Amino acid sequence: MSARKTLTQSELSMFCQQIAMVIRAGLPVYYGISILRDETPEKETAALLGQIYEPMENGSTLYEALRATGVFPAYMLHMVEFGETAGRLEEVLVSLSSYYDREAEIRNSIRHAVTYPLIMTVMMIFVIIAMITKVIPVFSQIYEELGTELSGMARRLMHISDVMNRYTMVLVIVFAVLLLIGFILYHTDFGRVLFQGKNLSMSIASSRFANCMYLALASGLDTDQGLELAGELVNHPHIQARIASCQKHIRHGASFDRALLESGIFSQFYASWIAIGYKTGSMDECLRRIGDAYEQETDERLSHMLSVIEPALVMILCFFIGLIMISFLLPLLGIMTSIG
Repeated sequence: MSARKTLTQSELSMFCQQIAMVIRAGLPVYYGISILRDETPEKETAALLGQIYEPMENGSTLYEALRATGVFPAYMLHMVEFGETAGRLEEVLVSLSSYYDREAEIRNSIRHAVTYPLIMTVMMIFVIIAMITKVIPVFSQIYEELGTELSGMARRLMHISDVMNRYTMVLVIVFAVLLLIGFILYHTDFGRVLFQGKNLSMSIASSRFANCMYLALASGLDTDQGLELAGELVNHPHIQARIASCQKHIRHGASFDRALLESGIFSQFYASWIAIGYKTGSMDECLRRIGDAYEQETDERLSHMLSVIEPALVMILCFFIGLIMISFLLPLLGIMTSIG
């Protein structure tokens, strides 16, 4: 864990787990934080723990100390505040640790799925650009030495090569700007939905909603509080609209399980799970299992996306290489044969 504007999901999980262990051992939270601070070899982490310890030593609550640092997410702060008020801080911290572990797994899966195709795409673009700007002029020079003019597709490719060589810096700037726009867009709700695709983004958002509701219910919050927190946490416009619809159904007298089904947050496949969970009083466990199922579905979608993108990129690269070879090599072989 390190002092920065925001902490990673893994760091948040580890912090929650450590404080829960302190409480389980019967130690005051501020005393446990002082032990962690003294035993931590990293200076930045020790400094952050010191920022938490100092106000707690003077009588502040854990919630107040965490909020003062400015590096903990609002969702975690709200849950810690509830845990302290309800006397269930250890349970809340254990649930938060599990929640952030799940979030870390989801984010790592997405990062790995996006990074590989992105690297392949950039490499493919550079290979194609190198062939057009460096290889094609060599063929053109050979044709000139043989006293033959380019024709057809070869002439058009040569024209493209001349334009790209003439405006290389402009193209580099445009490419860099497009990458920057794509990077910024991906960090918006709309951009994530656009790049991930509707089905994948819905699967990820549904998993986060289920995990959030599981944490809320397992920590002792009621369904209204859980839905309010989930609406703030799930950054997906379609799911947020369905959460609002679920809240509306509940206000009109619908039970929680019926409101979930009528709002369409989960697919009909999980209808029986929700009904059984509600009737048996194990809704939190049901939501945890649904979250696990959506995580598995997300992994399968990511694997399928990779299995499609990789051969598609290879085919595109082969097409461009083949086009260049056919346009320049076949006529050149014909000329060499006639000369021979």
